[in-house]
Amino acid sequence: MIAHANLIMWTVHRVSHLWQSVTIVIIAIFLAINDTMTQATILCFDQALATSIIGLSDLLAYCGITWNYINQEEIDPRFEVTLASANGGAIGCVNGIQLAVHQRLRDWQPTEIVIVPTIGGNIEKCLSSNPDITYYLRTAHEHGSLVASNCTGAFFLAEAGLLNGREATTHWGFVDQFRKRYPLVDLRPEKLLTRSGSILCSAGGHACFDLGLYLIERYHGREQAIKSSKSFVLDMGRTRQLSYSPLEASKHHRDDLVRRVQDYIDQHYQRALSAKLLADQAGLTERTLLRRFKKATGDTPAAYVQSVRLEHARHLLEVSDLGIAEIVIQVGYEDLSSFTKLFKRKTGLNPGQYRDRYGARFRLDGDTQRA
Repeated sequence: MIAHANLIMWTVHRVSHLWQSVTIVIIAIFLAINDTMTQATILCFDQALATSIIGLSDLLAYCGITWNYINQEEIDPRFEVTLASANGGAIGCVNGIQLAVHQRLRDWQPTEIVIVPTIGGNIEKCLSSNPDITYYLRTAHEHGSLVASNCTGAFFLAEAGLLNGREATTHWGFVDQFRKRYPLVDLRPEKLLTRSGSILCSAGGHACFDLGLYLIERYHGREQAIKSSKSFVLDMGRTRQLSYSPLEASKHHRDDLVRRVQDYIDQHYQRALSAKLLADQAGLTERTLLRRFKKATGDTPAAYVQSVRLEHARHLLEVSDLGIAEIVIQVGYEDLSSFTKLFKRKTGLNPGQYRDRYGARFRLDGDTQRA
């Protein structure tokens, strides 16, 4: 019996020793992998846009995995992504999804990359109810982390004081609100990505994928970024969001007379609209109209005429089969070459490129057949 007991004890000891050795090897491998992986944290909060968290997290976390798996290459993960929230609990995204996180901010140590996602809900409420986010953004910046925002997440960076005197971008739909709240920021809404030192901003909505590809290229090279873009079926090299935003100046002002002139331009944009004609419509001198128009809209009457014409041209390129030369005439221009240069300057694309991107309709094989 004693011999059996000794044998059992020896066996348990050997198995225990073996498992200890295996555990040590596993830990060593994990540490070796972690040594080559870039650590990134996404700061999560209620009313965030889920895509800007989940989509970006997937893109980074599967860098070195998806392409390698498809092509039967050795798996080589490049990023470890942590999701953190103020209390460590799940967050309620703006679309109603409850998203679990890995840890609470108080337990978090700044990583190499820190990202704040899109504010999907009311911006003012999100800023006021998440002071921890702004605090930890400042902490991460002081720690030397690369700090990045997506879309309206730039409001958090600005609220933390990190964008003062720096170039930044945000969603084109929130430019006026951003500029009014943060006049010290050099906002460049035409850009899809901006970088100022160790601070990055990406523009509207799904520009989080452009941000992700940039981070992959910066930390692990262009080849890895190209592989990720191909495996996730994403376009590389987008740099501007001009083609997404409307061109017309805002009518959200209190000058009824200027709004009346804008309405007149909207209805008669195809005609020759001189400064004198517009001033006569308003019952003002040309100089007075120019001053009031610029004060109310931030633009001149001539620039507003131009933007209305271009907006109509964009619409015709999107929904009609009219030739570009015909569209040029319909919106009040005469010279195709001058129009093309103007169109590209304002949208970032020439008319043909714009039509290719926005004029193409989704057509599938079964669309002509009844279900």
